[in-house]
Amino acid sequence: MQYDFFFCSPGVSFYLKKKDMCGRYALFEQLDEIDHFLGILDRTGEITPNYNVAPTHTMPVVVNSAGRPEMEMMHWGFMGWKPKPGERPFLPVNTRAESISSKAMWKKSLLQRRCLVPMNGFYEWAGSKSNKTPFYIHGTNEPFLVAAGIYSELSPIDGSRSFSVITTSPNKVMENIHDRMPAFLHPSEFADWLKSDHSEEYLSDLLRPYPDDAIEAYRVSKDVGNVRNNHPGLVVKADLF
Repeated sequence: MQYDFFFCSPGVSFYLKKKDMCGRYALFEQLDEIDHFLGILDRTGEITPNYNVAPTHTMPVVVNSAGRPEMEMMHWGFMGWKPKPGERPFLPVNTRAESISSKAMWKKSLLQRRCLVPMNGFYEWAGSKSNKTPFYIHGTNEPFLVAAGIYSELSPIDGSRSFSVITTSPNKVMENIHDRMPAFLHPSEFADWLKSDHSEEYLSDLLRPYPDDAIEAYRVSKDVGNVRNNHPGLVVKADLF
């Protein structure tokens, strides 16, 4: 099993399987707009626009709080267990839809700790290892894309909880770029994903590829490859010539 390793915070590493990567996204709308779109009445924390969200960043997700959607800031990188003294925590940022109900690390969160992960769009790289091209993928019908996620009560650094984005097989837009994509939900499915009384089978059925006509992909600057770069130009279509 092969991984890429990145170290973005002191004492913390995150892990991305090379075939499962969905490790960058953008969220730059104001929280009030997110609240309105997702029907949120309560939230904790504030955010600034982030055009290059990377693992270990603390980002807003939506959870079920006493039957109501509530926004909460969480660490991106799911902490399934506490590491032994001296060990770096294992913090996967993605969870495969196909195995989420069969692996102990994920199953309890699927049944009890689900969340929504809002984003304006996400980045993915295509091409040969020596010449990868970044693409920005965003929605065509809605102001946001909302990925299905799960969360843990544990977190590596700041005492918050931690989350992972669920991935599924690609649609036709994505299949020429990557063999995975986030499992995006339709607005009519947001409440169902957060409700606590659905069966494992019903939840798994929601984790399917997003419709082909609901997303658009275009090339962007390779500057997005450096997490230190964070500005609106990262989501602008790149000049091909």
